[in-house]
Amino acid sequence: MSETSTRQAAEAAAPLQDFSRCHVGFVTLLETSLGLPEMVSTAARARGCAADVLKMFRDRLLAHHDDEERDLFPAVLQIAGPGDEADRAQAMVAQLVREHREIAQLWKQLEPAVQAIANGDLPRLDSALLHELVRRFNEHVRTEEVEFLPFAQLVLARQAEDMAALGLALHRRHEAEEIMATAMVYGAS
Repeated sequence: MSETSTRQAAEAAAPLQDFSRCHVGFVTLLETSLGLPEMVSTAARARGCAADVLKMFRDRLLAHHDDEERDLFPAVLQIAGPGDEADRAQAMVAQLVREHREIAQLWKQLEPAVQAIANGDLPRLDSALLHELVRRFNEHVRTEEVEFLPFAQLVLARQAEDMAALGLALHRRHEAEEIMATAMVYGAS
């Protein structure tokens, strides 16, 4: 074949190669689209989780902290014996209230993005800040469960044993069943 014929053949084949490259792109994108059902499911799960977290913070968690500060902490402070016990009660309550404020502040920073996710948007969610909120909340719960609530139970039991035991039992269970039912939907164990 002459050089001119070869060049003409190559020029004639160029549009066909463009069609062929388009096919590769089409096939690749269509193959990727096979993951759409899973992606839609994941997006729906993210919206549901975000809506549940919003509801938990707005309707339960912040109110729970308010209940502790309004009812439980003052009762412990009032009944705690003078001296070391009162000092310990004061220090623990001050720490827990400070943690409530810190958790609320972290949430305030995250809330707009979580609301956007609940609305079906795809905002940038600060993963480090979310991890910090979860870490701080877990530490707070550990402090309450391991240190404060057993201490509070001892203090309050002196005032009205039956009511103190019942109140603290309810506090420990408060919301747990409902929150765990919601958490189980998202894979918590």
